[in-house]
Amino acid sequence: MKQLFIILLLILPCSLWASGSDEELGPGLYADFSTNRGNMIFRLDPNRTPLTVTNFCGLAEGTLPNDIVNPGEPYFDGLDFYRDAPGYVVFSGDPSHDGTGGPGYTIPRETGALISAGAPGIIVMDGFATESAGSRFFITREGDPYLDSKYTSFGRLISGSKTLKRIRKGDVIESIRIIRVGGEARRLRFDPETFEVQYEAARAAEIENLRISDTVLADAVLALGDDRQKTPTGIHYKILAEGEGGKPSAGSRVSMHYTGTLLDGTVFDSSRTRGQTFDFTLGQDGVIPGWIEMIMDMQSGEVRQAIIPPFLAYGNQGYGHIEPNSWLIFEMELVSFLEG
Repeated sequence: MKQLFIILLLILPCSLWASGSDEELGPGLYADFSTNRGNMIFRLDPNRTPLTVTNFCGLAEGTLPNDIVNPGEPYFDGLDFYRDAPGYVVFSGDPSHDGTGGPGYTIPRETGALISAGAPGIIVMDGFATESAGSRFFITREGDPYLDSKYTSFGRLISGSKTLKRIRKGDVIESIRIIRVGGEARRLRFDPETFEVQYEAARAAEIENLRISDTVLADAVLALGDDRQKTPTGIHYKILAEGEGGKPSAGSRVSMHYTGTLLDGTVFDSSRTRGQTFDFTLGQDGVIPGWIEMIMDMQSGEVRQAIIPPFLAYGNQGYGHIEPNSWLIFEMELVSFLEG
């Protein structure tokens, strides 16, 4: 009888937790995924990845504004696992269901995570060159430490490994419940004000990290001023003059003025010096990818200063007097365009 009583005591905490009680979770912040395959519990790391966690939890609880759901509505409820790389990772968090969607914004990729994607059951923000996607994430089935150099890990699976193994493309997240255990976790806020403070801190950290690797580039980015913007692909830019009307698309015939310089200020090309516009067809004539990305977001009369990374310029090949792996600065004016 005594032995049976001890066994019941050992089973009881698990039973309480499985029935919905949070009492047996240690102090911390958790995300409880309810899926059609079962539940998964992740312990999140708000200390080392505060912006990533605030963004994820704010979307989950419906406290952050976005382009997809109404205020107060949970963002992730009903989203599917849109991609499954068997034995590697499974993807979710995309309202477009194809790996291209998001909440209408991206966030700086935080680099201070202590959690490594080198283990299975790690939840990781998907992303771009230097940005994290606003809502897309993946969960590792098998660890790959290489992912740590590209993405931000922000949580670790503590329960539900069998569920993770069962999940396939097309399975559904029924809900994500954020669980706060302990005073520190209960004090956390996932509101727009907290998000804004953490966002600005992450942008500042991004510049400081950049300064460590390339002081000249960091200074060039800072020179754009406080109203600088950044694309998901890593182009830093500032709008110098607003345009009006629509934006060009693939096949449009565009007329541009531009001046291109290296980071040290050396001018390598300018249509203004030649006294004539540069005219070409978007998507048909050969221009660098960074140009295409910028122009398709501009309106007639708009002027931008853009700092374009090498992989969107001339890459590791270089071009003429432009050395391989060069960042380029362009002042670009969309004079006019005609739809193709």
